[in-house]
Amino acid sequence: MGRWGRHPAGPSVDKGGLMLQACKAGDPAAWEQLFRKRSAQIYRWAILLGLQPSEAEDAAQEVFMIATRRIETCRAEEAMTSWLFQITRRVVGNVRRSSWFKRSLFGDRPTEPAFDRQDPVNLSQELAVRQCLAKLPKAQVEALVLLEVDGLTREEIAEALGIPPGTVASRVRLAREAFRKAWEESSEPEEAGLSWGKR
Repeated sequence: MGRWGRHPAGPSVDKGGLMLQACKAGDPAAWEQLFRKRSAQIYRWAILLGLQPSEAEDAAQEVFMIATRRIETCRAEEAMTSWLFQITRRVVGNVRRSSWFKRSLFGDRPTEPAFDRQDPVNLSQELAVRQCLAKLPKAQVEALVLLEVDGLTREEIAEALGIPPGTVASRVRLAREAFRKAWEESSEPEEAGLSWGKR
């Protein structure tokens, strides 16, 4: 994968909610378009929520498998991002729980590059950002990633996480403070690097 695992968008069928309608109708072309449009985003979420690249790839596949079974529960096209994130966070949580015993025996594996492996600067920043995020509580990471990387509003994040908007604001504030502290303690120069990874 290239930087952030992006894929060509391909011809879009996503006009006025037509993609969601077509997916619910079982249209293979619509599902292919949904995969092209969202696969890099889901992979990125899985990475920033703490999975290694191979785990994130498997998790992304599982997210789409669950999505095909539960597409009727997605109420509207504009809710697609929060709906997919809800699935992703559950899948990631299951992966992390299932790998707990292995980590307890062998320890955490070194963080592996997930995106731009060719650029030493981007690679260094990627690993530093992920290591800083790993020090934060999961709930704070979720809110911070959705705001800073995906650009969701406080209300959209509240819907995705199932919490009040005020709680989102509190989590983001705490996450920014904790991330900045972790970044300052790292060996990385410049400002805290959450600009890395934006769409």
